Amino acid sequence: MTASDLSADRIHDLLAAGRRRYTLYCLYMYANPIRLSDVAGQIVEWEYDAPADERLDERLAIYTSLYHIHVPKLAEADVVAYDRSDELIELGPNAEQIRPYLEQAAEIDLDETDLSPL
Repeated sequence: MTASDLSADRIHDLLAAGRRRYTLYCLYMYANPIRLSDVAGQIVEWEYDAPADERLDERLAIYTSLYHIHVPKLAEADVVAYDRSDELIELGPNAEQIRPYLEQAAEIDLDETDLSPL
C-alpha cells in the first residue's frame, strides 16, 4: 500500500476506534519503536485516569484488544509497522496522512498537557 491509497473514508474508519487513536497518540508522543505493553499501559492511564499498575486486568484487556484487533487494522493500512515477535510498534509509511485528522481528534480525546507532541 502506498501513501496515496488512504481515502478519507478509510482514514475515518481507522480513527473511529478510540484505542486506535490512543495507540497513534502514543507513537507520536514517545520514541519509536515502542513495546505494545507500554502502549496498553498508557491507554489504561488515559481511559481510567489511574496508574496502569493499579489496573492490571484492564491493562490485559486493552493489550489483548490492541494485539488482536486494533494494531493489525492499523498495520494493514501501513499506518503502523508491527513486529509481532518483539511486540514492537512504530509509525508506518502512511502515518503522516492520518496526522491532521488525529490532531483534531486529540483536542477532544486528550488533556491539553498531552497534546504538545502532536
